[in-house]
Amino acid sequence: MEAFLHYIWAHRRYTKLLPQGALRGATIEVLDPGVLNAHAGPDFFAAKVRIDDLLWVGAVEIHHASSQWYQHHHDVDPAYRSVILHVVELDNRPVVTPEGESLPTCLLMVPEELRPAAPSLLSAEARLACADHLPQISAEERQMWLSCLHRSRLSRKVSAVQQLLERSGGDWAQTLYTLFLRALGFGLNGDAMERLAFALPLHLLLKHRDQRAQVEALLLGTAGLIDYLPDEAVRAERTSEYAFLAHKYDLSPLPAGTFRRARTRPTNLPEYRLLQLATLIVETDLWGSNFLEVGTMDALRTLLQHPLPAPYCGGKWRGSGCLSPEAITHIATNVLIPYREAWCAYYHRVGEEQTVGLQMEGLPAESNHVTRLFAAAGLTARTASESQALLELHSTYCTSGQCARCPFSAPPSSSSIEEG
Repeated sequence: MEAFLHYIWAHRRYTKLLPQGALRGATIEVLDPGVLNAHAGPDFFAAKVRIDDLLWVGAVEIHHASSQWYQHHHDVDPAYRSVILHVVELDNRPVVTPEGESLPTCLLMVPEELRPAAPSLLSAEARLACADHLPQISAEERQMWLSCLHRSRLSRKVSAVQQLLERSGGDWAQTLYTLFLRALGFGLNGDAMERLAFALPLHLLLKHRDQRAQVEALLLGTAGLIDYLPDEAVRAERTSEYAFLAHKYDLSPLPAGTFRRARTRPTNLPEYRLLQLATLIVETDLWGSNFLEVGTMDALRTLLQHPLPAPYCGGKWRGSGCLSPEAITHIATNVLIPYREAWCAYYHRVGEEQTVGLQMEGLPAESNHVTRLFAAAGLTARTASESQALLELHSTYCTSGQCARCPFSAPPSSSSIEEG
């Protein structure tokens, strides 16, 4: 059961890691087991592993037997080229990378006394540690802590915008474009979308905004996704357009496997999201003050909801192709509000963002795995500010072994309950 091995790795409950093959005799130290991947691709992302004196940062793949690397066809899947360590219980077949090098492999030594407890351990993993006493915490204490968490998360988002602005050479439009692209990745392809934003700068797209075919060709060609368009004639036309524009602007497609597509809903596939972006570039003046000055969700919907051309609607892509209400709320939460706050801070207009335009408190709460975990424990987010606070709580405390530092970690004393 790989889920059990994931648990052992994530919580470092193994007794030992034994290097195999070319690593035999080396010392392996896990600085960070990484983030469990719930989608297609390697099991853990952003792991930090020190092998002897060399620090490796990347993905970790976990199997019962090393031969499963080939059984699952990881050897031909570009998404697995970021794997820095193959963790197995049985090393029954050496794994060789496309470059002809041995993939670093180690044995995961599982304490035998934990195996009978695997079902209960995994059941507890799907439940918050504070679930039993969370409903007992007073509404005032909850609200105070959620408010702090929301401010902390928003502050980090604003800092991220400021870093993007610096990388963009002080270009606010390019910064917004990068944020927007990242948001259209919806977590799964956020990093890939950001990479695309810097490989294909906004100013090149704006030169061609009067030609939808060219905007689509630039976006899909640089992303390496033209071949996924459903219509053969459109694929051929976009391929020809991109060949000309790539030569003109010295562009190259991103490497194969940059975008993750497996186990993804058709309307969340990266090529579909890029077609939506192409429509916005052609149909709206999104990169000027219009976006910054949006004051209501109705105004934001008017700005962002534009149907795709008819050839892209139907088949696996049903509907009009407009961004959904949930997607627009996602953009308001993760793009508009952090971008506006960063802009106000940059121009020394701090406080203005609190009096004009959309606020997190006025947006509906997000629905995701984390918010559902807390709802099951009796803490349901009512607004985007609260759902953002719960995301911050989960990533900073729940999944980082920091429960002891969280005010929700200990049940309230009987006296505080009586006072409440």
